[in-house]
Amino acid sequence: MPNRQTRLFGAIIILALVLLACGTSTTGTVSSNTPTTSTPGSSETPTPASVVSKVGGTITLNEVAVTLVSVKRLAGDEFTQPKAGNEFIVVHVKIVNKSSSEVDYNPFDFHVRSGSGNITDEEFSLPSSYTANNMLSSGKLSAGGNVEGDIGFQVKKGDHAAQLTWQPSFLGNAGDNAWNLGL
Repeated sequence: MPNRQTRLFGAIIILALVLLACGTSTTGTVSSNTPTTSTPGSSETPTPASVVSKVGGTITLNEVAVTLVSVKRLAGDEFTQPKAGNEFIVVHVKIVNKSSSEVDYNPFDFHVRSGSGNITDEEFSLPSSYTANNMLSSGKLSAGGNVEGDIGFQVKKGDHAAQLTWQPSFLGNAGDNAWNLGL
């Protein structure tokens, strides 16, 4: 009968083989339609590129197209005021799945980057001047599906370099994808 050390060693070997087998599966493929930059004579290795658009523009990554439809300023109300020197804005986005598989979407994939480089999350508590009742939630889009919705933020007043950024969770950190807000 094997001793305790032999059984432990055998269990470690089996665990290592299982982990190795899980890490080298060839049944799935990963493809990326991440925008790339290359120059004549350079290597063709894809690198994340900066994609910057404007209000009304569409950015497409991995067959998911996002359009920044509009940007609107919101006045504060008696209970909900922006921080000193800031203002509320609401962006309206449209997401279209042009792929043949389901994709996730989430308002947490969007942020505002100020002209000074400060990146902020969405604003959860908007003033009563927001009456559209069309906040973007999270979910999945089937192949060919689309969704539209609003996301609220605070931005510095007069920040003409402020941008809406999009880092979809399915890409991780894949370059800077942004729209100039035109404030």
